Amino acid sequence: MSSRIFTHNTGLKLGALAVAFLLWFHIATEKGGYERTFEVPLVVDGVRPGYLIAEEYPSTAQVRFRGSGKRLLSLPWRDVFVLVDASDIRSRGTRTLGIENVRYQESSDLQVLEIVSPERITIEVDRLVSVRLPVSVVMNIEVAAGHAQVGQYRVEPDSVTVSGPESQVRRLTAVFTDTVRVRRLRRPLDREVLLHLPDIYNIQVEGQTARVGVDIQQIGERTFPGVPVELIGTARQGRYLAQPRTAQVTVSGGVRVVEALEVDQIRLVIDLGGATPDGLTPLEARVELPEGITLIRMDPPQFRVTEY
Repeated sequence: MSSRIFTHNTGLKLGALAVAFLLWFHIATEKGGYERTFEVPLVVDGVRPGYLIAEEYPSTAQVRFRGSGKRLLSLPWRDVFVLVDASDIRSRGTRTLGIENVRYQESSDLQVLEIVSPERITIEVDRLVSVRLPVSVVMNIEVAAGHAQVGQYRVEPDSVTVSGPESQVRRLTAVFTDTVRVRRLRRPLDREVLLHLPDIYNIQVEGQTARVGVDIQQIGERTFPGVPVELIGTARQGRYLAQPRTAQVTVSGGVRVVEALEVDQIRLVIDLGGATPDGLTPLEARVELPEGITLIRMDPPQFRVTEY
């Protein structure tokens, strides 16, 4: 048999085959009795004003339908959902789901048979509250050798509004940033980071990011001669004198901070504690420095206090 029987008038034969298929498909889909299970959205509605759903519930339901093949294929499934009324729930309630909960475009050739799953859902509601919470920076930085962190971490905004279920939101003390990790940091840091949202259902946080920063400076050193010694802890303070009256103090810190430091920001304090100094016993002075400044040495390290 010649192969031309298969290749002769190919287009015509394919067209006839397509028409035959469409005719068969039309007849087949006109028949009723087809059953099919679809996954559709599950919607909870009617929560009273000032409240919200406080616990997660299934977002979809499995619904079994019966109908003609054509109807099952042409149904606008975006308009099909399972609706649960929560208007009478005050704190917690359970709802058994039935075919009456299914919302769809009804017709004579389509029938809802059952909700396959879930059979029931538990709905928990709570009062909606909003609170202002501080933003807490989570830093894991390592400063390079010869450098120092100056001051505390900065964050902008320093607080955000958090809204959600009252029983959960009231437990929060802060909103944390994602961890910022930097090694061998040599210059000031200024970075936008994500806020780490609390793991609470239906929570809303004002904004998604914060800007964090920290000042990093090279370490500088500076010596201050002639820092006066103060005497405290005695009612007869004006009758005592430290020997020597001043000391030389060497400090270190961020180079710009050290450069801006004034001598009157350094205090050398001897607390007599109500005792009468004998002029012979060496006494140590307490060194009080601004934040970020570190004492390297003081000369002399001790003093004597005499009466005059």
